[in-house]
Amino acid sequence: MSSTFHGIEIGKRAIFAQQTALSVTGHNIANANTEGYTRQNAITQASNPLSYPGMNVGNGPLQFGTGVETKEINRIRDSFLDGQFRSQNEQLGYWDVKHDTLSKIEGTLNEPTDNGLQASFDRFWQSWEDVSKEPDSLAARAALLSNANALAGRFNQISNSMDQLSTDLQNQLSTNTQEMNNLTKQVSALNVQIAKITASGQQPNDLLDQRDLLIDKMSKMADITVRPAGNGMVDVLVGQEYLVKGDQNYPISFDATTNQTKLNGKNISFTSGEMAGMVESLTKDIPSFMAKINELVTVFSREVNQIHRDPAAMNLDDIQSLKNDPNAVTDQIPFFVAKGGTGDPTTAGEITINPLILSSLNKIAAARTANVSDAGNANLLNNLKFKNVSFSNQSTTMNNFYRTIVGDVGIKTKEAMQMGNNSDILVQQAESRRQSVSGVSIDEEMTNMVRFQQSYNAASRYISVMDEVLDKLINGTGRVGI
Repeated sequence: MSSTFHGIEIGKRAIFAQQTALSVTGHNIANANTEGYTRQNAITQASNPLSYPGMNVGNGPLQFGTGVETKEINRIRDSFLDGQFRSQNEQLGYWDVKHDTLSKIEGTLNEPTDNGLQASFDRFWQSWEDVSKEPDSLAARAALLSNANALAGRFNQISNSMDQLSTDLQNQLSTNTQEMNNLTKQVSALNVQIAKITASGQQPNDLLDQRDLLIDKMSKMADITVRPAGNGMVDVLVGQEYLVKGDQNYPISFDATTNQTKLNGKNISFTSGEMAGMVESLTKDIPSFMAKINELVTVFSREVNQIHRDPAAMNLDDIQSLKNDPNAVTDQIPFFVAKGGTGDPTTAGEITINPLILSSLNKIAAARTANVSDAGNANLLNNLKFKNVSFSNQSTTMNNFYRTIVGDVGIKTKEAMQMGNNSDILVQQAESRRQSVSGVSIDEEMTNMVRFQQSYNAASRYISVMDEVLDKLINGTGRVGI
């Protein structure tokens, strides 16, 4: 037979179970706006029954119910949706960095504006045309020198901007490396705490949320793989190398001299995430862009210098010398030189005007005969803009080659922007699906609160009924004849 106070015990368990459910609901509501929080649910089950023997129950005893108990507080989370979100988050991080880098390269070119390289080229060619009209005019020569200097300065500026962009990316990559190491350290520390609580038979829901949030942040930085380990722990890998293995974490290092990242003593390559975008920008995008700019500088300065230092080319000093001595040797100096040298420049960072020309406008070779009114050389230099010249993979004009560079950067920038926008949409969709499962709905929690409250009230009322029954049994019986 059951205990006299069996009903009270059932009511007590019901109150405790509903009280726990209300507490979980309150916890959900309190953390409705907490980043990374996963809603929780109190799972109840019937408590172990008692045997209830009797004369009319066949060969075995009946099972007599003892009420309800809270089995666990469940964290409502879908690991498949987590994987989808992190996969898209990696792509978003990659394209964000790529777009940022390419936008800065595009901004450095500053096309099409009056301050762009194309405008500087146009003013340079126009200056030779002006000199061809007045070859002995010092004003026209001064304008040519100013525009040539501005053109060389634009090349220098592009080179300096790319050097600075590379330095910024290296600093950012170094910072991200430190941040990644900090995250892996926190994940391994949480693994330890989670393992201890899991081993004791409890469920560390809030710690699991903290760990998942850290892993979400890591997913935007690198293409990580998350694997379950024992006692609720997880391992985190990049490729085949461990970032986190149980309670151990392994730091990433970055070498700015080689733009190489290392993990566990090995070079590692990222395929997506912010760090992949930074490494690719440093090792591919910027070098590829600068290689084309440097090729333009090499071909441009070579073509200009070939005409300017041609034995037939003459400057004002040459003309005066030939008047005094018909056998005098002409200067035959280049127009552009490498900084600190006399050879033709081959990079945007080293191109500059010949110091001899900077010190004397007379050194500009505009003629091809010993006549100050002759503009044969100026005409050749002016027409150079229309000449097809040989580049590494094509024969075209210098203006067209530069437009190809601008177009290529523009196409890549637009592609990165579109891919970034697509990735952002996919991340939002993945997060929306995840929140539909794991997120806290205030309306739903308020409904649950009313449901659990009414169950709590009913359990309380049940205890009141059992109390009246016991009062009648104890105080209202056994008093006959008194």
